[in-house]
Amino acid sequence: MIMKSMKYLMSAIIFIFLTSSATRPNKDDSKISKEDKELADRIRMSFRGGNSRMLASCLNQQVELVIDSEKIDFRKISSQQAEQILKSFFQKNPPLTFQYVYQGASNADLRYNVGTYRSRNKDFLIYILVRRADANKYVIDTIQFREG
Repeated sequence: MIMKSMKYLMSAIIFIFLTSSATRPNKDDSKISKEDKELADRIRMSFRGGNSRMLASCLNQQVELVIDSEKIDFRKISSQQAEQILKSFFQKNPPLTFQYVYQGASNADLRYNVGTYRSRNKDFLIYILVRRADANKYVIDTIQFREG
């Protein structure tokens, strides 16, 4: 029980750090690169369609994946393993809607998104941390599903 509380506390601390150090929300389209928009759109479409393969194509080779309702907590997992877990998640929780609640950046190499995912069974708050993989490519480094 203490470990679970510590994990939630650490997640909350990381989230607060990211939001407090943000330069500003990505509301200003001139600050958003074409690649950022394309990735955000692909992620949105993946969630709306329950498409684990499309979402996995946005993942880093190694990713942190947390799904609290399934008691899944991997600090480093391959994108292929994550795809299988996400496929199972989408089968158990078919999508109704997904929308971004907040998008921001801590620096030029780090982006984060918070979204709400509504399924037929449950609602989830989704935290997505995106890092720059190379000069023009961003990938999902962390994805967390919190039932709520």
